[in-house]
Order: sequence, then C-alpha cells, then structure tokens
Amino acid sequence: MNHSRSGQIQIRTLALGTLTGALLVGLIQTGIQLPAPHPTPARADSGQQIRQEMGTFAKLAKDLKPSVVNIAVEKVVADQQDFTSMFSFPFQMPQPSQPYKRRSHGQGSGAIISPDGYIITNNHVVEGVKSCRVTLSDGSELAGKVVGTDPKTDLALVKVTSPTPLPAAQLGDSEALQVGDWVMAIGNPFGLEATVTVGVLSGKGRVIGAGMYDDFLQTDASINPGNSGGPLFNTSGQIVGINTAIIPNAQGIGFSIPVNMARDIVAQLKDKGHVTRGFLGVGVQPMTNKLKTALGIPLDVHGGLVSSLVDGGPASKAGLQVQDVVTAVNGKLIRSDRELLAEVARAPVGKPADLEIWRGGSKRHLSVTVVERPDDQQVSKVQDLPADDTKTLGVSIRPLTPEIASQLSSTSHDGVVIIDVARNSPAARAGLQRGDIIRKINTTEVHSPEQFVNALKTQSGDSFALLVERQGSTTFLTIES
Repeated sequence: MNHSRSGQIQIRTLALGTLTGALLVGLIQTGIQLPAPHPTPARADSGQQIRQEMGTFAKLAKDLKPSVVNIAVEKVVADQQDFTSMFSFPFQMPQPSQPYKRRSHGQGSGAIISPDGYIITNNHVVEGVKSCRVTLSDGSELAGKVVGTDPKTDLALVKVTSPTPLPAAQLGDSEALQVGDWVMAIGNPFGLEATVTVGVLSGKGRVIGAGMYDDFLQTDASINPGNSGGPLFNTSGQIVGINTAIIPNAQGIGFSIPVNMARDIVAQLKDKGHVTRGFLGVGVQPMTNKLKTALGIPLDVHGGLVSSLVDGGPASKAGLQVQDVVTAVNGKLIRSDRELLAEVARAPVGKPADLEIWRGGSKRHLSVTVVERPDDQQVSKVQDLPADDTKTLGVSIRPLTPEIASQLSSTSHDGVVIIDVARNSPAARAGLQRGDIIRKINTTEVHSPEQFVNALKTQSGDSFALLVERQGSTTFLTIES
C-alpha cells in the first residue's frame, strides 16, 4: 500500500510538471514576458539555514580531523583469533583455537585531548601492550606509551612526545546531549584514515552487557571496526563520547562511552596509572512496579534497592539494611541501581557519603564512610544437594544446614535452600535455581520450610517477591502465578 501511494504521488507530481510546462510554452509563444523566479523570504531563510547547518559538518570535519589519530599495536597472542575483530565488539570475542604463540597486529583510533600529547582511546585497543605507534593526521608517526588502562569502562590513556604542541580536541558535556541531537564520528574504520560519519544521538543510558558500569550513548552515525577509541563530537566540536562498540549484523546502532564518565577515568589514569573506585559493601538491584508493590514501596520512590550487604562492610556498619532504597547520594538524586553504582564509584575514598534512603514509609539519612573497591573475587560453585519432597510453586526445598551453607559459601544459616526447580513453573520463569537460598517472602523472614509454606499461604495478588541468596549475594526476584 505504501508503494502504491508513493507511485501515485510521483505520478501527480509529473502531471503537474507537464501542465506547467505547457502553460509556459503558451505564454512564451504569445510574447508575454515572465519575471525571473526568486525565492520568497521564508524559503530563502529556510534554504540559508539548511546550507549553514550542512556546511557546519564540513567545517567541523576540517577543524577536528587533526585531533584524531590512528593507533597501531603489535602483541604476541596464543591463538588464531583475528585481532582486528576486537575493535568491533570487544565483549563478544571469538573462541580461541589451535593455541600457539604468534605476533598479531591491530589498530584503532584515538583522540588527542591535550597539546602535550595525551590521547584517549579504548582499553581493548591497547590491551596487553605497553607501547604503540601513533599516526597523526599529517601522516607523521610517534611512539606512544600506554599510561594506564581501565578494563571496567574500556578506557585507556596513551602519551606521545612531540616537538610542537599537538591539535587537541575539547571535552564537552555528554549530560547536555539530547536524543535527536546531531553528532559526528571520526576514526579509521578498516584502515580508512580520517573517515567522517554523521548521525544523531539515538539513545542514552544504554545497558549492553559490557559490565557493571554500562551507561552508553547510542548513535546511528556509522561506526565500524577500527573506529574503536575514536571520538564522537557534538556540533560545537567537543568530544561527547568515545566510540567503543557495535552490535554485529545491525545497522545504524553504535555505542560510545559518555565523556563525563571518561573525564573522571582519564584524570585518574593520568595521575596514578589506574582507577580507584568507591565501595560501600552493598548489593543493589533495579525495581519493577510489581516488586515495589510486593515490598510495599510506593511507585513514585526511585533509586537502588538494597538486596545484599557485605558483612562488616561500611554500609552494614552504618546501619543500612536489606530492602532499603537509596534515593540520593551526597544530595544527588538516584533513579536506578546503575546510577547508584556509578555515583558511589566516583565518591572520594576515605570520606563520608550522605545517603538518603527510603525505609518503612519514610525517608532518612545515613552517613557511610567510602572505602576503596576491592578486586573482584571468584565465587565457589554449588555442589550436589540431597533431594526433598517439599514442593511449592514448582520448587523443592529443605532446611539450610551449616554443611549446606558452607557448600554454598553462605555465612548465614537462616533460610531454606532450593534443591530442585520444576520446568515451566512460576519459580523457573522467575529465574530461581537449584542452590538458591530463600531468605524472605516479601517482608517476612523465612527460617524453615514450614515458615516458607505458611508465608506463601498468606500471600494475595498475582505476584510476590522472594529475597534470594546466590553465590554469596542476595537479590529480590518477583514470582508471578
């Protein structure tokens, strides 16, 4: 139907053009002089505005290309994976095969951010190397030293030494960007240097599974392998993002690290060579409306729901409790669990942070001393557990004994443990697994299978929440009947 309408529109346009031509011929044959066509003021202004906007892209490209560089690396790898594939989607790596050591070459992009030679790029561009080769826009090559990297945000800082000041781009404000704003990407896709692509900001705050600090800008400006580490500019010529990932086989979907996040990371990499993040010893999770209803949390309360606490951690010592909702940190409103993680990570280590929390129908404040985030640790796997015939909502449960708690790396002996989950049951659909420890049903604590069954009988409505511990961390899961 759409094609048919389009055809009709085109036909009508041609018909109107033919009639107009006939009238013009008739007027000319009669000797009537027609005035020269000229645009109306409105059309002239509109055309001038369009030319100015489109011309801005050309001027931006010319002015900004010198600040974008090509980064080439060489390293020894122990498999046959294509190193250049790392620059398209770093967190979907091909599986290694035929392990043997060989030299591998790869390249990406970067942006000069200071005249004295500091360059921002992606961690996966320079991962595993201490030096690289940097090619400037004029073709000259400089030796680059990797100052520091941050795998958690896929950012890295490189330093080159030049006899003359280098053309540096200015860092902008990614928070000021709005969906639909024009953006420009410059990089070296597939080795095609200084390639310019233009699009719009398609989305903000995207979570794509790269890590706990996901907060990507989405753009439809064409981004390809080799663009990684290159800048995303706004129409003022400021860097607003660092291009880092694409979705394979997709079109017009690229992702950039917001420059506001990168600014803090780069400052630490420059000063210390690594990144120090704040830590409160608290696990948080997002809240759905159903989960809020089950836990008695008003729908207009936003923030990070506390689902677990590190025993002896700063938050636990300060009195934070599971089921609290952190709504602000140091006066900054928090609307999601990821915003809370990001804000705590930026908080100064060794100093108190003021947390505004929602608990039991009212808001209150807690002062928590921020400590340095420890390195991630491996968690032990669940061992086989004996079966039991207590079944509710598609799960088999049994009491949590000290022996089972030890197998599950749990420090608490309160609760019941799931030993089996029926396929296609409400429990399975909610994500419950064998070895999960149930601590609460909504706000009611569970200490035994009998309490679990009795608490279930008192639930009304289509859904309720379970506080579940898994591999040392607790989280709320919503069960829908």
